[in-house]
Amino acid sequence: MHRCLNILCYLLVWPLLIYGSNALRAEELVIPVYERHQPPLVIFKNNEFSGVYIDLFREILLRASIEPVFKETPKKRVRILFEEGISVLSCCDNPAWRKRPKEQQVQMFSEAFYTTRDIFIFPQGKLFQIDNLAQLSTKKVAVIRGYGYQGSEWFGERIDIGSESELLQFVSLGRADVGIVNEDVAREWLAGRKAKIEFGSYHDVATLHIRVHRNRMDLLLKINKAISDMIADGTRDAILMRYFMGLK
Repeated sequence: MHRCLNILCYLLVWPLLIYGSNALRAEELVIPVYERHQPPLVIFKNNEFSGVYIDLFREILLRASIEPVFKETPKKRVRILFEEGISVLSCCDNPAWRKRPKEQQVQMFSEAFYTTRDIFIFPQGKLFQIDNLAQLSTKKVAVIRGYGYQGSEWFGERIDIGSESELLQFVSLGRADVGIVNEDVAREWLAGRKAKIEFGSYHDVATLHIRVHRNRMDLLLKINKAISDMIADGTRDAILMRYFMGLK
């Protein structure tokens, strides 16, 4: 009789153990990531992604019980895959940057988890104050190819450059009057280099968010909680410190 009760208990408990373990298991999601090497924000080396954005993104997802599999993908393709619902998460985005009608129909944004700043840079000794973007109407302005820029209609000559490192080198050699580049990337690039540039005022300041497809609204609440917890317990600051110690 006792043996039968033990068997019965096992049969009743076994399904609970199986389903319980599945419930706790992280969901694996393939996430297309633009393959651009942009240290310290995105570092793509030996087919592995790291960097400020990637490490923050990964930390948030793991706390939300999502196991990310980052897949190297061209920039245009990343946006198309999201619009079509083939991918359901992307990072690191701001609503002002994602204005295509199709993506506006399907996208939601998490709470902010970081703030990015684009700064004006100048050749050494040639810094000038920019109080109004109309002042750029007679200037050669170096920017990153494929990106939109606030006030670009005022650029006297827009010079499109393929990467941040090329842009920084271009401006340091005096080939443009002014450039616009991410401040974190500029400080990383300057560390240990003899090249000289001068920093001016900020061109743009934007909060960064995780973009969630409406097909997976269930993920948004978990992601927002993960962001809140990561900031509150100091993990975000610890990640930033790994990359920015000595740069700011």
